[in-house]
Amino acid sequence: MIEDQATFVCGHPKSGTSLLRGLLDSHPQLIVFPEETKFFRRVLPALAGLDPDRAAAVVEDRVLGMLRWNVRAPVESQAGFLDRDYSHLPREAIMAAYRRRAASCAQATALLGAAILAYGEGTGQLGPDTVRWVEKSPYNERFADRAAAAWPQARFVHVVRDPRDNFASYRRKHPDWTPAVFAESWRRSTHLGWKNEAALGLDRYRMLRYEDLVLQTESVVADLVGFLGIEPAPGLIRPTRDGRAWTGNSMFGEAFDQIDSRPVGRHAQDLESEASREIERRLEAEMTRLAYPLGRPLSAAERATARLRRLWRSVRGADPLPPSTPAGGTKGGRGG
Repeated sequence: MIEDQATFVCGHPKSGTSLLRGLLDSHPQLIVFPEETKFFRRVLPALAGLDPDRAAAVVEDRVLGMLRWNVRAPVESQAGFLDRDYSHLPREAIMAAYRRRAASCAQATALLGAAILAYGEGTGQLGPDTVRWVEKSPYNERFADRAAAAWPQARFVHVVRDPRDNFASYRRKHPDWTPAVFAESWRRSTHLGWKNEAALGLDRYRMLRYEDLVLQTESVVADLVGFLGIEPAPGLIRPTRDGRAWTGNSMFGEAFDQIDSRPVGRHAQDLESEASREIERRLEAEMTRLAYPLGRPLSAAERATARLRRLWRSVRGADPLPPSTPAGGTKGGRGG
């Protein structure tokens, strides 16, 4: 049943998850929700202890409520986002479809699928050829085990990006984050991806380098087609949101009408050398596994410090670096 065919896009914020969502949105066999639901982090905890009717109402408000966004009267958090206008959608049809679907949901987690499929049904996207529905929220990797248990046929695509570029973009949204704070957050996300990949297998969980998605689009898309069980489609190289052209969400004010390589390596111009070096010192092992070259090799003192940090994390119970696999191709962290 289509209700069981969940797909989750995972990864650290500003790593390229929105680009992947946009590419998947263009495929006629996928129902892709146009916004981040943050279902596992923010919605599902609020459903604890609620009766089914109340839980369904909360999901309707917090998930489908985003489809009320209107560029002419935006909520404060969406002011200036001209592509976040859903005033054209048949909201009454979507809500009616959701309430019908929600009535048969035995578990709270199933309400997420009910909401996304109702969006597809109301907009006319859901049909006999639909293969999967897709939800994208950063940090979904933290909840992959729970999602995999709820949807045994779920697929997960985890986008990882050069942490220096990732930080150069992310700090424009969160200027209070230091390189050290960001490095630990990026590390946790990436290690969880490797852990999930090992636990669920490459047939269910796939790591994908942002750089490969941008620079080797055709081969990456071909792999995604097989991974998700969908047919090849030419639109997969042009991102959309809600079926309309999407210009990206660059923190540098750039608009894109197609995949663009400009964000790759941006840290060389937009990140101070010491900030870049601090990230390299803290993430040298992970960057090496992912084939991200350092600006220069670490000194003996820097390597000693890095080993002490890894030892300290292992003492605290943090996940050790998983066994290394080849960086190239689809089997070793570069993904795609």
